[in-house]
Order: sequence, then structure tokens, then C-alpha cells
Amino acid sequence: MNKKPRMTRAHYTFLAQFINDYAVDQNLSPTEHITLASLMVRSLCGTNPNFDGERFLDAALEDITVDPLEVGQ
Repeated sequence: MNKKPRMTRAHYTFLAQFINDYAVDQNLSPTEHITLASLMVRSLCGTNPNFDGERFLDAALEDITVDPLEVGQ
């Protein structure tokens, strides 16, 4: 049985901040930061009908450092 727990906004806020802080502390590349946050969004789908994946990503990627070379500049 793989039942997902019922999550609240407080849980989502905590997890998004954790991902953002972890990515900064570990000096993750933008690609790694986005991948980590995206995997968490996939895991959180179905934990609450009001879960907003876009909003979660915005919070989890708040301090993302974009390398101009990765953007194609």
C-alpha cells in the first residue's frame, strides 16, 4: 500500500524552503536545483487537492543562481 499523507500549506512551505536552502548550501547547479525541486513536486502531487506545483516551484527555486552560459547568452 502506497498511501500518500495529507499535507498542509505549512508542510509545503517548509519543504520548499528546505530545498531552496539545501541547494544554496550545497552549491547545486541551476540544473540540479531545478531537478530536485521538480522531483519533489512530482512526489507531492496527490497529497492535497489544493497543492499548486507552480507556486511550490517558485518558492523552492527562490534563490536559484542562473549561469548565463546555461541560459545560452
